[in-house]
Amino acid sequence: MKVRWLGNSTVEIKKDKTIHIDPNPTIKPSNPDIILITHEHDDHYNPNIKPDNKTDIYAPKTTLKKFNLEGAPVKPGDTINNIKVLQSSCWKSKESVSYYINGLLHTGDSNKYPKTPKKPSLLFTACFPDNYQDYINQAQLHNPELVIPYHYNPKTNKEDAEGLKKRLENKNINCKIIKPGTEIKI
Repeated sequence: MKVRWLGNSTVEIKKDKTIHIDPNPTIKPSNPDIILITHEHDDHYNPNIKPDNKTDIYAPKTTLKKFNLEGAPVKPGDTINNIKVLQSSCWKSKESVSYYINGLLHTGDSNKYPKTPKKPSLLFTACFPDNYQDYINQAQLHNPELVIPYHYNPKTNKEDAEGLKKRLENKNINCKIIKPGTEIKI
């Protein structure tokens, strides 16, 4: 499975199908077969993205409604195309979910990660400084092979990701800062 961070909270996964999670990229993405959205915040979906009729869209009901998207509503406990939809809690969100796909955990904005079916190989986490300790606690609890901070702008606030990386590494948690477009294989 190939994974790319596309900027903001956007993660692209390529396996049998191309999946975009929280499509609001800062770099050009490929065309997705599936779009997954974690919650209704404006920075997690760009309404200028016009998926074609073949693209399946999944999101919490309030997110579909807010962005006027035709798609299937999801809730924690659902499974779609071998993707586990998990409980999440994103700041000031009406409904939010996280997604677990073949060892990858995408946490949205959450600072409390859901229980996963298996230990995550790769964990994408926001890196807001006010929540550093929560991210560290959750990473220790989940013990992923690699943590990648996201949901920051590498040009204006890379120090948010660097601050989290330093703190995670002080706890012996493997963390890597990547540029948008960098591909990781898991």
